[in-house]
Amino acid sequence: MRLLLGILVCCGLVACGSEEPPARAELGDPVALSADVRLLWESPHRVFAEHRTADGWSDPEVVLDDGSRECGKVRSVGTGSVVAATLLCDEHYAEDQAPTASVALLYDGSEWHHHDLRGEAYLAPGLSPDGSHAVWVQDDELLTWSGGDFGTRALPDEPTQVVTVEDDGGLVLVSPGHAEGRCTVELTTEGARATVPVADADLLLCDEVGLSLESPTELQGDVSGQPGTEFVVRRQGGTWTLAAPPPVTAPGLEVYPDDPSRAVWNQVTENTGGDLVAVGSPDRQHVTAQRYDPSRQRWTRPEVVHDAGAPVCRRDDLDSGIVQGASFELRVFCDGKPVVLRSRTGESWTS
Repeated sequence: MRLLLGILVCCGLVACGSEEPPARAELGDPVALSADVRLLWESPHRVFAEHRTADGWSDPEVVLDDGSRECGKVRSVGTGSVVAATLLCDEHYAEDQAPTASVALLYDGSEWHHHDLRGEAYLAPGLSPDGSHAVWVQDDELLTWSGGDFGTRALPDEPTQVVTVEDDGGLVLVSPGHAEGRCTVELTTEGARATVPVADADLLLCDEVGLSLESPTELQGDVSGQPGTEFVVRRQGGTWTLAAPPPVTAPGLEVYPDDPSRAVWNQVTENTGGDLVAVGSPDRQHVTAQRYDPSRQRWTRPEVVHDAGAPVCRRDDLDSGIVQGASFELRVFCDGKPVVLRSRTGESWTS
């Protein structure tokens, strides 16, 4: 199967994960940390929090007021009324540089606590399911939260992408793996190791899998952010299992030849609404589209959305052929003439 992959390389700590850079906070625009807590930037130096009430939102509460640093983004995880966050800050904040003056934030359900993070600290924190423990990765050690106080502990010896924590304070180290011809997620706790199979290795690039913590009981992964490679591993009853497999590995997805003289390869792409489609041509005459059905975790049957009348269609070598946005735009050249097919969700197409 051929996918349009943009390979990203990163390293660290903790090895790089799949956390996409959050959008930079705009002054005055709220950034949700959970369903009931959000931050607002009055300036790069001054950040407020608001809490949901029966009548809307509470009055803003200052959580950081520091003229010596600029803060531009936040990564967070929450459970119940507890929120742990990493506020990405630097002396002069820049989008393309790792922050070196970030701040750990912890809302315990009644008040805010914060602590400076050392070195290049920018990953989302880990949080226990009951909210009693939290952990942040910083320069040369871990910052922890337990019993109402911040503390430190040593970094793990083994490379890992995600560090989180159990209700008893034990660390959980999470990394992608490869075993018996399958891509896996490896979870190591103190004294135990669990392996969650994700997909056959010939359907997913195991070495490029990145992981991030969505909640204390949910991990998300993908291959360099490529549409269709995303998956979910969830903790249920104390056991981590695959809750949603990568769509590119799901039943029903057609595989067309890579040879451009025979076919237009079936490209998987996603719009901003989360709809996932695969478009291509098995014979350079019939352009087909498929949609991914997440409720059934399978692809619909290929539907012909354009018939050129002869095997004369191709994609431009310098163009992926699809414009991603709120709607899909598929561009192909048939007999040298451009053809643009459009669809809002991938269910029906017009030209």
